[in-house]
Amino acid sequence: MHALGFTDAQVTGAGADGGVDVIARDAIAQVKYYSQPIGVGPVRELRGVADSHHHLLFYASGGYTASARQFADEKEVALFSIQELGHITPLNAAAARFSDRPAPTAGRSRTRPGRGQAASGRGQAPNARATQRAAELEAQRQTVLRLITRVRAHTSEVHALPSNRYTKDLIKALKAAHKLIERADSLLARSRADFQTHRGRKQLIATADEKAREAALKLGMRA
Repeated sequence: MHALGFTDAQVTGAGADGGVDVIARDAIAQVKYYSQPIGVGPVRELRGVADSHHHLLFYASGGYTASARQFADEKEVALFSIQELGHITPLNAAAARFSDRPAPTAGRSRTRPGRGQAASGRGQAPNARATQRAAELEAQRQTVLRLITRVRAHTSEVHALPSNRYTKDLIKALKAAHKLIERADSLLARSRADFQTHRGRKQLIATADEKAREAALKLGMRA
C-alpha cells in the first residue's frame, strides 16, 4: 500500500481492527492467507465497515470466488493476489487502477519487478527473502490460531448450556469439532519444527486451516 501511494498505511492491532487489517487516512485493507478462494462475505464486510472516503483493498493468497469478484467490481473494491516472495498482482480493474498510479515521491521509491524477476526473487538479498517468507508464514499461522481460539470459545459457550439443550446431533458436532481442532493445533505445532522446509511448513499450516474451518462449520460458525 505504501508503494501504491498510501504512505501512511499501518497495520492495525489484533482484536481492535473491526475486520480491517491495514488502515490509512483514505484507505483500508483486509488480508487473508487462506488456501481456499475468498467468498463474497469477507469482501462485503470490508465494504460495510468503510467510510465513504475510503478506498478499499483486499489481498488474498487463495484467490476469490466468482461472486466475490462480481461484488468487488460493482463496489469498486480492489482485489489483489499475494504470492510467495511477496509478489502482489492486481486481479480486477479497481486494483489495476491503483497499480498504474505514479509512484509516491516523498522519500519512497517504487521499483516494479518484471514477471520473471518476481518469480525467481532476483534483486532481493537471500536473508531478506527468507525473513519475508518467514513473516508470511507466521501471518498465516496467526490467522489459523485466531480461528482455533474462536472455535474453542464457542465450544465453551455450548458446554455452558443447560443439559436439556443437548441433543445427539449437538454432542456429535462437539466431539467432531474437538477432534478437528486438536488436529489443527498439532499441525501448527509441527509447522514450527526446525526440520520442516518452507514448503512443508506452508502445507501444514494450510491443512491446519482446513481442519479449523471444518470444525467451525460443524458448530455452525462462520469461518
